[in-house]
Amino acid sequence: MDEIVLDKRTFEALAMESRIKILKALKERRKTQSELSKELALAPSTVSEHLEKMLEAELVERKKDHHKWIYYELTDKGQHILSPQKASVFVFALSLTLFVIFLGYIFFTFTTGAFRAASAPVPGNTLGATAPSAEKAIITAQPDYATPLIAIVTIIVVLVLFWYLKRTRKKRTIDY
Repeated sequence: MDEIVLDKRTFEALAMESRIKILKALKERRKTQSELSKELALAPSTVSEHLEKMLEAELVERKKDHHKWIYYELTDKGQHILSPQKASVFVFALSLTLFVIFLGYIFFTFTTGAFRAASAPVPGNTLGATAPSAEKAIITAQPDYATPLIAIVTIIVVLVLFWYLKRTRKKRTIDY
């Protein structure tokens, strides 16, 4: 379950409607202070004060351009507050991928005959009797490339899932 620990500074930063509007404006793309001022019809000094509070709460961060402008953009914490379901969609997509891979493997196994060839009885062989024809009836099975490939893909997907969950859990835990 996705969770984020909020501290006192975060609640103070989210207590004003103007700051929520600034967060929503920054959700679209990074912007300068003057862009936010014009877009929200607020004085530049007011926007500056709001941005300072949100910087303290680690909801936004400053990004200096190679020009003289300073841009503001959402941090992971700010993005998670605005879009908490994003990580859930990622986990669902990875789970669905694993399920489809498993179904594809089952379908491949049963339709290619690899399953039937391995479990087929040897012709002419009955309960301990050795017939000369049994020695000649050799079933040649094709090498099974699907099983190791699916196992490798599954392991990679699971490792990516655990890496993502560990990374997001570290970023979302905030000390008081």
